[in-house]
Amino acid sequence: MPCCVQLVMGPAGSGKSTYCQTIQEHCASLGKYRRRNVHVGNLDPAAETFRYDVAFDIRELITVEDVMEELGLGPNGALVYCMEYLLENIDWLQDEMGKFDDDEYLILDCPGQLELYTHIPVMKRIIDRMKLWGFESHLVSVFIVDATVSYTYLEK
Repeated sequence: MPCCVQLVMGPAGSGKSTYCQTIQEHCASLGKYRRRNVHVGNLDPAAETFRYDVAFDIRELITVEDVMEELGLGPNGALVYCMEYLLENIDWLQDEMGKFDDDEYLILDCPGQLELYTHIPVMKRIIDRMKLWGFESHLVSVFIVDATVSYTYLEK
């Protein structure tokens, strides 16, 4: 049986990485009351720094910076290229996710460009693959929205 997986999605700058860090730190602080080890994998090839312990990092496979330099693409085009490259090399992700036991919890810090979810089916295809690998009943998504942005909309 695969581990439980939480996909953390949302717009750029909404706090996805901060959420991942906070959940990882909270679970680690539970000491003997912790039921599972919590790991965080980075699926954002444009990420620069992390305040959480990274279990695996897509930047070991490909980075936005390298794609921009080598192909002359802008940041958005390079990000799309990176995610499509991940799909072409999806066995890398399967291998990384397969390293965790069923009593562990994996949080995936996803890219923040919403086009990857709304206009280009790349994230849907990645999730479809996860389902084929047996994660379907062990997969949940969290959509992060900046609280100050939410509050602004609620005020109106």
